[in-house]
Amino acid sequence: MAHIKTLSRANGGSAYEVRWREGAKHRQRTFRSKREAERFALKVENELHEGNSTSPLVKNSKTFREVAEQCLAADRPRLKQKTLEGYEMTYRVHAYPAFGSRRISTITSQDIEKWVADLRATPTPGGKKRSEGSVRGSFLRVQKIFTYAVQHRLISFSPMTALKKPSLPQNNPNFLTLGQVTALAEQLDAFEPYGLIVRFAVWTGLRSGELGALRIRDIDLFHKEVRVERTMSWVKEGWIYTTPKSARSRRTVPLLSDSLIDDLTAYLAHHPKRTDPDAGLWPGKIKGHPVATYDRAYDPKGFYRYSFKPAARALGMPTLKFHELRHTFASLMAGYGVSMFELSRLMGHGSITVTDGVYAHLYKKDYSELRHRIARATGSGAA
Repeated sequence: MAHIKTLSRANGGSAYEVRWREGAKHRQRTFRSKREAERFALKVENELHEGNSTSPLVKNSKTFREVAEQCLAADRPRLKQKTLEGYEMTYRVHAYPAFGSRRISTITSQDIEKWVADLRATPTPGGKKRSEGSVRGSFLRVQKIFTYAVQHRLISFSPMTALKKPSLPQNNPNFLTLGQVTALAEQLDAFEPYGLIVRFAVWTGLRSGELGALRIRDIDLFHKEVRVERTMSWVKEGWIYTTPKSARSRRTVPLLSDSLIDDLTAYLAHHPKRTDPDAGLWPGKIKGHPVATYDRAYDPKGFYRYSFKPAARALGMPTLKFHELRHTFASLMAGYGVSMFELSRLMGHGSITVTDGVYAHLYKKDYSELRHRIARATGSGAA
């Protein structure tokens, strides 16, 4: 129950203090007019009746930055370092300048709409137009803070609920032909074993970080399979080894190409650390040095920038991304009749929904037999 107390001012005027109790806490707020105090008292009673926190109604409610820091502190033990750094960067660069010092209870859906519009209009540090995927990611990370605030009764409702989250951009993955794969691998064979890395990526569909994190023990030539147990992630301190992207990303992938098996067999037979199961599968290379060394850890970024991209440009494919080798694997598997469910497992997607969203167009359904069955059932003859 909220009570209104009349206070006497030193100048002879009056003020009106609304007092109420929430749990073990006593709260209060002062108004100049009695009508404002009565309206506020009614609002307090409504919030208490609905079981909501009245903290947002107090002037000293937490700022957006304070709530964001609490949320990150709570999530820190379960988030991967790369994910955590992504959240911190979004808040530091995009959210704090707009909302950091604002009381979280005062931020409206209109404020968020304007922030999203400004985000779209602001180019990246490189001067390029910001992608819709980037805008969506920032939106979802800010939404996380308001969800946390509602869950902990720091605000009564989230202003994000009135907004539609930015749509994901249309995904149009590119695929290489087997001829292009062969040409690219042969271009990189001069820098052994980088040609083999290309062939390995195309016939296993591993992500760049998964491929880079492979150890000698992960290649099982007896059972003709490769085990994905870890991945490489780039963080502020450099490359770190961590668990795969999702629970289903920890998987066993069959080696389906006989020529790849032959190449891997020959490669491992000459690997200088083949007797050490914990040794890295691929060598690293120092910039400016033509020969890779197994005493240096494999660097996916360095391989992509200084070896893969120049080879792709030389073949007339300047925009080719390493991830498109993974798309090529999906295209090959679909062409060879692998079901979407099995493809999802092979690629380590978090769910088949992800696979369907990216590769559904690869699965062209033949409805001719269904037409014949319907025609026979309806007596309309062959269709």
